[in-house]
Amino acid sequence: MILNSNAISLSNVTVANSTSTGLLLSLSMVTIENKLTFKHNTGVVGGGLAMNDSSQLILTSSANLEFIDNHASYKGGGIYVEQSSDSDIRLIAPKIPLTLINNSAALGDDIYGYTDHQSKHFNLTNQNISSTGDAWKIQFCNLTNLRNAIEKQIYPGQALKFHVALLGHGYFGTLNVTDGIVEIRDGLSIRSAHAVDHVYVRPKPNSNCSLIEYKPNHAPSHLIHALVFAIKPPHYIYWDYIINECPIGFSIDSSQGICACSQSVSRENVTCNITSLNITHNGLLWIGTYDTSTPFNANATNPNACIINEDCLLYCSPNPVTFKLNDTDTQCVDDRRQRMCGSCREGYSLLIGSNKCGQCHDNYMMIAWIALFAVMGVLLVVLLIALNLTVSVGTLNSLLFYANIVKLYEPVFSRKGALPVLSQVISWINLDFGFEICFYNGMDNYAKQWLQFAFPLYLWIIIIIIIQLCRRYGKISRLMGSHAVPVLSTLFLLSYTKLVRTIVIVLHKREVTLHCTNESVRSVSLWYEDPNVEYAKGKHAGLFGFALLVTVFLKFWSHFKPIIDAYSGPMKDEYRFWPGLLLVARIPVLLSVTLVESFIQSQYFLLSMLLTVLAIVQSLSHFFGGVYKKRMNNVLEVWLLLNLCIMISLSVTFTDESKLSHMKCYDALIKKLFKKQDDDDDPLLDVTESHLTVDQQRRAMVPSSTDYVRRESVVDLF
Repeated sequence: MILNSNAISLSNVTVANSTSTGLLLSLSMVTIENKLTFKHNTGVVGGGLAMNDSSQLILTSSANLEFIDNHASYKGGGIYVEQSSDSDIRLIAPKIPLTLINNSAALGDDIYGYTDHQSKHFNLTNQNISSTGDAWKIQFCNLTNLRNAIEKQIYPGQALKFHVALLGHGYFGTLNVTDGIVEIRDGLSIRSAHAVDHVYVRPKPNSNCSLIEYKPNHAPSHLIHALVFAIKPPHYIYWDYIINECPIGFSIDSSQGICACSQSVSRENVTCNITSLNITHNGLLWIGTYDTSTPFNANATNPNACIINEDCLLYCSPNPVTFKLNDTDTQCVDDRRQRMCGSCREGYSLLIGSNKCGQCHDNYMMIAWIALFAVMGVLLVVLLIALNLTVSVGTLNSLLFYANIVKLYEPVFSRKGALPVLSQVISWINLDFGFEICFYNGMDNYAKQWLQFAFPLYLWIIIIIIIQLCRRYGKISRLMGSHAVPVLSTLFLLSYTKLVRTIVIVLHKREVTLHCTNESVRSVSLWYEDPNVEYAKGKHAGLFGFALLVTVFLKFWSHFKPIIDAYSGPMKDEYRFWPGLLLVARIPVLLSVTLVESFIQSQYFLLSMLLTVLAIVQSLSHFFGGVYKKRMNNVLEVWLLLNLCIMISLSVTFTDESKLSHMKCYDALIKKLFKKQDDDDDPLLDVTESHLTVDQQRRAMVPSSTDYVRRESVVDLF
């Protein structure tokens, strides 16, 4: 280091392997008489040579400079000249040799702060050098950011972001990237803009640009502001911007002056980030705009938009969710989308056999499924007639009650579907398909509920046609015997739970509160099963009306006396009300399962409800000392009710993973029961008995205390 000296000359000097700049000149004048070499030196500012505080380096005609393998961590790997203090290198004669080889620095690998501005020039042995100097110019990096472009628009709390580059003069006078201090000015115009901040700008690695962020502190307005970026010597660039009103879902926080969660969005565990326009909550919640039919731009304000902020326990994610109001589907799981996750996402359809969404790979499969359903309906009716599997025998009353309860409580007893075979049989008894299929591409809940009505009605039509044929053709009447009305009654009972549950689903309404940006609050009625459909309006109106019609029919169908006889025939005379009691007992169980929002959160409530119903039924059955004429029917009913109670207790005791074992036990016990029943002298279903006449079979169905002659016959009924 040479400090404050004006009488030093150097000749044939080599400066090498210094770790703190090879040679530092401060307030000094040094003359180079001959060769001066800098090798393998390192420093922060200036690896080989650094000149500060108006220092001068004078080169005589015999001078020769070499800078080889020097490094600076900041500026000037070979040479650094402090421009702000007018430090300089002066050449006495032209063509003085200058060698710059393999030098490096963050800015100016070979030279920083020196330009070839004199009349006498160096003779560069290597023309390919890297050099720059102090900032002389500032410009936007993105070439599209021209002055005639549109102004930026932001919301209170958002930052303006610009990528800029600072340029300094290199050795050859060209402008090369450099660093420096930028003054940020803000105002309504360029002239009135005042300094609000100073930032250091340095090019990023592998880039010539640097990011400048500035967050204005102005109230929303339609005024145009000017943001100015200035450097010294005086050079500036500017950009206009406007601060808009907060977007939908956000409002001004008076304490911070930024956009935060609006009143319509704000609730516990909900946060809003105006910088990214993200909304975050802990899950099981749906926040979005009421009108999702068209894409919603979260970057624009809409004075007529309304926000829905409701609990969503069915198809919404239970985990923390971050989303934007123009992408509310992020809150949904199981391939769901749209308002409150009520619909399947694009390309997916609602499956028959579950509420899952899946892809349909063949558009022509619907024809095959319709044909299969049609054949299955006929086969079911034929099977019931051929095997005399009717409620008039007495076995099916308690068995159907058991199957209905197990099907309704399947998500509670075993959410993972532990026994697919048993589940399949239970589903068939409940007139469900039993496994997941895609009926047609684009199927939704609206179409699915129509299908839930269609299959039971199809079965009724088949048996009614058979009854009509019995009326017209005596041979068919003799062949059918008295099976027609019991089969019709059995189909009614098979359909009862399915139809009632479908009716409840169709009539289930949800009141949703709308928070509109004009500060108005109103409620709207949506269909609970698919909140994208307004309740009792549009396409739901037809489904709603048909459900009411079926409800009225179900209220009056049991008043037909032949049907009552079919149900009450197996009962003791004083307990002919028992089948009706079992029908009534299904209603609270069905309503609780259908209307509950979450099986997981409501598990103990559902199990308590079922246990209460079973306890009442079991107590009455015990108090009456058996309601069936056949002892085996009483034993079967007690066993099935006890089996349900055991399932409830095990569901409370065991975890989901252990439910598999006790469900297998149920399957084995049921199989053992039926095997024992087949060996019993008084079988439950005696399909081998000799053929009886119509009158003999009718006497067997109707209790002895009833005058069966006065009962309406099959023909009279229709």
